[in-house]
Amino acid sequence: MQYKILLSGGRKEWIQEFAGPSTIVDIAPTDPQRALLPDLDYQFYEHIHINGIIRTVVKAEKDGYDAFVIGCFYDPGLKEAREMVDMPVVGVCEASLHVASMISAGKFSIIVGSKKNVPHMADNARNYGFESRIASWRMLDIPPRKMGDKERLQAAILREARAAVEEDLAECVVLGCTGMWGQAKKAQEELGVPILDPVIMGLKVAELRAMIWKKLHISQSKIGGYRAPPLEELEPIYKNFYGSYP
Repeated sequence: MQYKILLSGGRKEWIQEFAGPSTIVDIAPTDPQRALLPDLDYQFYEHIHINGIIRTVVKAEKDGYDAFVIGCFYDPGLKEAREMVDMPVVGVCEASLHVASMISAGKFSIIVGSKKNVPHMADNARNYGFESRIASWRMLDIPPRKMGDKERLQAAILREARAAVEEDLAECVVLGCTGMWGQAKKAQEELGVPILDPVIMGLKVAELRAMIWKKLHISQSKIGGYRAPPLEELEPIYKNFYGSYP
C-alpha cells in the first residue's frame, strides 16, 4: 500500500531518504503570506501563517494525500487543521515529544533557537502532557533566520546538547526547530545519546498515522474538540475568506 504525505516546508530530496519504500513525500508550495514572513518567532506572524496552513491542508485532503505534516516546531494551526479534515495531521513538536518520551526512561531536553521560543513551546508541551518529562530548555542564541550557517549551528547544538546530558541529566535531546534539519546525526554520533530531528520524527509519525487511517479508518476523533463546523455553515464562511471551498 502506498502513502502520500505532504509537508509544509522542507527539502524533498533530503526528507525522502528517511521515508519508507512505499511512501511518497511532497513539499507544499510556500503560501504567499508565509513568504512575507522572515520566520514564525512572533505569535502575530504565526497567526498570519495559520491561514495558509488551513488552505493547504483542506486542498491536500481533496488531492488525495494520506497525511499532512506541519513543518514548524510551534505546530501552528495543528488543532485548526485537525478540525477541518479527516486526514491525519501531524505537528513535528508533538510527534518528537512522543518519540522522546518513549525512548527516555527519565527526562529529555529540547534545544531551541532563543529564549523567545520557550514560553509558547512550553505551553504546547504542557498541553501535550509532557511538562513533567522535560529536563531543560536549552538555547542556541541563533534565530531561525540565522540557521543557514550550518557550521555555527552544529557547534551550538553540540554545546547545548552536551550540557543537557551532563548538567541536566537528559537521556535524549530534541532539536526544537525545523531549521536544525540534518544536524541530529553528527551530534548523536559525538555524544552517544539519541538526538531527534523534528522533521524526521514528524514524517515517521505521519507514516504510521497514514497506515492506521487507510487500513483501520482511524484518524482524529470528531466527536469532541476536533469536530468540524457544519458544512452548510462552513462553506460560505470558507469561501468568503479563501475564495472557494474545495
